[in-house]
Amino acid sequence: MINAIVVDDEWYNLEEISDLLMETGAFFEPKKYQNPVLALKDIQCIRPEVAFIDIEMPEINGIVLAQKLQEINPDMIIVFVTSWNQYAVQAFDVNALDYILKPINVVRFHKMIMKVKSEVRSIRTKRGKTLQITCFGSLVARIDNVPIKWERAKSEELFAFLLMYHNQYVSKEVIIENLWSEYEIQKALQILQTAVCRLRNIFSELNKKVNILYDQSRYCLTIKDAHCDLFAVEDTIRSLQNHNIKDRDKLEMVIELCKKGFLAEQGYLWSIQKDEELKQELVTILNYFIKQDTVIPSKEKMQLLRYLAELLPYEDSVNYQLLHIYKNCGYMSDARQHYQWLVKTLKEQYDSEPSRRIKALFEII
Repeated sequence: MINAIVVDDEWYNLEEISDLLMETGAFFEPKKYQNPVLALKDIQCIRPEVAFIDIEMPEINGIVLAQKLQEINPDMIIVFVTSWNQYAVQAFDVNALDYILKPINVVRFHKMIMKVKSEVRSIRTKRGKTLQITCFGSLVARIDNVPIKWERAKSEELFAFLLMYHNQYVSKEVIIENLWSEYEIQKALQILQTAVCRLRNIFSELNKKVNILYDQSRYCLTIKDAHCDLFAVEDTIRSLQNHNIKDRDKLEMVIELCKKGFLAEQGYLWSIQKDEELKQELVTILNYFIKQDTVIPSKEKMQLLRYLAELLPYEDSVNYQLLHIYKNCGYMSDARQHYQWLVKTLKEQYDSEPSRRIKALFEII
């Protein structure tokens, strides 16, 4: 049996829809609301699986109500039952399962019920699927360890872009400006809507662990109960910004990931700024701890300098300071290994070589 609510400001519509639902034998008696505000207040207690909603209502428009209901419970199935056909595109944007016009055609209504029952079964049976996402180096998303086949590059890029702004709303204009500025606006909007539809289909089997919310011409990607290396990096950076460096394993993990580059293999121009921001945040953290001369032992300071050199191989002062500490502490083998790494890295990545003062210091070593 399915738990549902019906929201319509006309009492006779409430009764008709409720009666039709009960006749299917698949629903508990639905809770009925003429006031959408009351429906919104009761949603946490009732926890319906499906909401049948009118669109033109006082106080809260049905589209807005659907958005608010899905923010509270992203798993909720939305079906619009309305006298107006001009809201179909907006209904699509909030991921409505169906759109029924009044007066209700009973045959059409029962086709919709079949879709609802199928979707409810799908949601109930797929709660155990897992999602893993890697963003550093290349973008790879896996459902139950099987890599996702994006089929279209534009769907993959849209997912990556929204992932970068996860839990934040991004306007259509910003998305198009960054991803598809070469297209005319109407064509770009069509591409965007198609890509959103494709992404929702891809992740539909995850019981809405991945949600693309829509509000006032803006999209927001939310992800729950999933492993994503971007989230791990951001969480670790936040903890390190509180100057807690006890968990060295996490710091090393973040450094290794950031060395690969955020979405580096995808070649997106818009991801470069995010990549630089993450690295700069790490550089600021590492510099803070390196300056704590009276607190950090030499071995720990050397490790922090190595991390910093890996992030900024072109930074002369960092490499000079590290080689100098190696020399003073008698770590000549480590000094030679670092110098050889530096020569190779500068040549391959920047077509340059160590500075004269670093070469002079190495001669002494």
